[in-house]
Amino acid sequence: MTIPEELRHVLDSHPEIISGAARFKGTRVPVQALLDTLTHGLPVSDFLEGFPDVTEEQALAVVAWEQNQARKTFGLQLTSV
Repeated sequence: MTIPEELRHVLDSHPEIISGAARFKGTRVPVQALLDTLTHGLPVSDFLEGFPDVTEEQALAVVAWEQNQARKTFGLQLTSV
């Protein structure tokens, strides 16, 4: 698992922790949990309520990074992560 450079301050991955899935630093919370929350149309605040060990800064950094991937694809201006 390779963590993008822009997210190394908020994410981590280790083969012995949750099978190497990308997770929020200092937690066992996988990034997939945030993405699933957003996919179901729920706000980041709902995710943060369910996973209080994840900071708002961590969650929003992932959201901004994901949005920038789409912005790059469509040639739009990037937001700061």
